[in-house]
Amino acid sequence: MNKLLLLILITTITIHSQTIYEVQPGTKGNKINLTIANISEINVAEGVSISPTKPPLRGGLKRNAININQEEQTIERIEPGEEKQVTFTFDIDRNAPVNRKDTVEFMITDKNGMSMMKTFIFNYTAPKEFRLEQNYPNPFNPSTTIQYQLPANAKVTLKVYDILGSEVATLIDKEQEAGYKEVQFNAYSYASGMYIYRLTAGRFSSVKKMLLVK
Repeated sequence: MNKLLLLILITTITIHSQTIYEVQPGTKGNKINLTIANISEINVAEGVSISPTKPPLRGGLKRNAININQEEQTIERIEPGEEKQVTFTFDIDRNAPVNRKDTVEFMITDKNGMSMMKTFIFNYTAPKEFRLEQNYPNPFNPSTTIQYQLPANAKVTLKVYDILGSEVATLIDKEQEAGYKEVQFNAYSYASGMYIYRLTAGRFSSVKKMLLVK
């Protein structure tokens, strides 16, 4: 009977002492490198399939915010004592709830009926500082995305002003939990020109300019 040993190498994420891997919401192209080793001295492992599986929903909550970019990978042949590696990339939704955990599971099987499951636990890290990002695209027509981050819960207002300082839109005005946020500004009914947007979160305040070109 074939014997396989699963060796794991994780890159582009930080390892916790409890084997909990920290990932930042909104990041793309994170990597999980899985090394499959055939520890048998005589048997060849063939048709080894590695596929991510969706963990069950918990308490009616939506599926986790980790999006694996590959459905399945197959290693056709692993010689005795040989190791082969496959790489899966994954993206994290920007609105993932920070300081909460999710899991990713991989099913490893071969054509002889061997199967095993490997589970990873990920923690979504909170930002370390308040920040307002430059909108994108910029210049824009007619809509643009504004991103910001909150290291702690705060009363947040995000408002848009024309170049004369008159308020033209309130995009956010409410309490928000810590995390990485984004909002769309649709300027379909506004005239071309320079606009200013201001984020206020607790004692933090930041202002940036954006250009509407029609």
